Amino acid sequence: MDLIKKLQWRYATKKMDPAKTVPQDKVERILEAARLAPTSSGLQPFEIILITNADIREKIKAVANGQAQITEGSHLLVFAAWDAYTPERINMMFDYNNEVRGFVNEGAENYRKML
Repeated sequence: MDLIKKLQWRYATKKMDPAKTVPQDKVERILEAARLAPTSSGLQPFEIILITNADIREKIKAVANGQAQITEGSHLLVFAAWDAYTPERINMMFDYNNEVRGFVNEGAENYRKML
């Protein structure tokens, strides 16, 4: 796969086919890719909210300049950035990483203290 060619192809889709649905396994793969994507602090300082409820999406569309893709797409992902780096959020992410990896990385612990 040529990454540059893939990036050159990308574009923003403005019109969706409401009759088509993105399969759940692909939605989960997109969410996992976002979770694993690099961030400046390595903390993933955002939450992703998956919205499929039609009523909620209509309300969002009303305050989003009537963008049709909000209700026409099968799923809506809302990225909500952290408003601040708090000790609780920082510790949550480091504790999660330690749990998943099964050990405490001393270098990462020093980084935690710095943050």
